[in-house]
Amino acid sequence: MGFSAQDALIAATLCSGLPTESWTRALLEAADASARQPELFGAETPDWAAIAPVGARAPALAAWRAFLVGPAAERVAAERASAAAVGGRLITPIDADWPAELPPAGVLWAQGDLGDAPRVALVGSRKADRYGRDVTARAARAAAEAGVTVVSGGALGTDAVAHTACLEAGGRTIVVLGSGLHHPAPTTHAPLFERARSTGAVVSPFPCDVPPGRHTFPRRNAWIAGLSAVTVVLQAGETSGALHTARAALALGRPLYTLPGPVDSPLHQGSHALLDAGAKVLRRPESFLTETTLLSVGVDKSASARTIAARVSASSTVSPPFGLSLWQVAGAEPVPLASLAEEAGIPAAEAAALALQLELAGWLRAAPGGRFARSTP
Repeated sequence: MGFSAQDALIAATLCSGLPTESWTRALLEAADASARQPELFGAETPDWAAIAPVGARAPALAAWRAFLVGPAAERVAAERASAAAVGGRLITPIDADWPAELPPAGVLWAQGDLGDAPRVALVGSRKADRYGRDVTARAARAAAEAGVTVVSGGALGTDAVAHTACLEAGGRTIVVLGSGLHHPAPTTHAPLFERARSTGAVVSPFPCDVPPGRHTFPRRNAWIAGLSAVTVVLQAGETSGALHTARAALALGRPLYTLPGPVDSPLHQGSHALLDAGAKVLRRPESFLTETTLLSVGVDKSASARTIAARVSASSTVSPPFGLSLWQVAGAEPVPLASLAEEAGIPAAEAAALALQLELAGWLRAAPGGRFARSTP
């Protein structure tokens, strides 16, 4: 195919029926091999239609090949134009401004400038009470004053407080939408999104015309954690979407803080569960600023393009980008999660969080009785 590596990565995101993360990794590995050993392909770029993750299913392979020989070029060009129409652009994992700490899970649609300052995710309940809102505002102001960018989801409640307080303190904030750039939601936050764009960024992991929906927000939440060196959950009930962000942070091995509350408060039940899963107690609104990772991350803009090899495993063996120890001890036959956790040497609560993330990403297959077997997306 005549596509550049960037075009191929965008095409993988636009092609329906593909597990985007595993396809992205396969394309990155191929692009890196092409750059290092062009004789393997006999052309400047690989034949993208021949590239797929190990163990890819036949329907996905067929969809990918049909897409590349069909509408892919037109769709990629149209998506770039759609983003440009609203002042946006597409960032792939091999572009110079792809955030260094963000796992290569797809493509980022962006308006504004992500900057190179360290980032903290401040997330929580859409129904935050006065206590939760006050502490969120204090944490956001502390981040702004320390030069740390605040990342959140632009939703009602905690998210809106975090963005607003950061901006009012003169800081930079990044809104991660649960929809495409053409459908920023909620619409009542249009002025907030405009303020965020003017000093920071509004980004999305979805094509421009994707509307908000129940399936988009859990995926969006993982990108909030991926963009952030540290995640702070201010308030979370048992079913709060902030728990998705928290689990993603744990799966990435990044610091996670949460704010305790009254033992019988519904707004804190999820937060208290995170303490069992390994979250640190947010003793003061600004205590997360002591994390050294907030002083050591950023984007290296000195290179014309980001090195691909640093983003993919040096081994040709396909493996998950997180939860590797749990995935490695799983086998073809389902085994109780407790047994897998013991063999992997990780706490049961952490294993439960990782197992959920691995299952959602297609790396584990769940079976009745809390048992899991190894799989490949």
